[in-house]
Amino acid sequence: MSVSQPALSRALHHLSQVAPVSYRRIFAGIGLYHQQYLFAIMADDRLYFRVDDASRYPYLDRAMPALQPRGAGSSVSHFYQLPDAVLEDSSELLFWMRAAVEASQAPLPEPAYVTAPTQSPVRRFSAG
Repeated sequence: MSVSQPALSRALHHLSQVAPVSYRRIFAGIGLYHQQYLFAIMADDRLYFRVDDASRYPYLDRAMPALQPRGAGSSVSHFYQLPDAVLEDSSELLFWMRAAVEASQAPLPEPAYVTAPTQSPVRRFSAG
């Protein structure tokens, strides 16, 4: 999951036309921030925006793939690939970016953990 300099430069150029952004390397990709909020990830030269339950539908309507890090299995992704056409249209990009920043401000839902029973059955062994 690497990011080339031309792909990063292109994304930063378009995003910075809409709002101030910063970036830093995370894992094998790039995290993109507006203020202190991680709203996007670049991986394999693709740009993924953060989603929540309300903002996921435009991505699904356009059949955009979710970011699936290696080894993540079938977990629910909170990042979806941004359509290329959106990156080129600053008014459209503003809408999608605003939704991603808002989604990044909400805490992630708690994962569902399987809990052990409060009392386990006691098995007694007698040697007699």
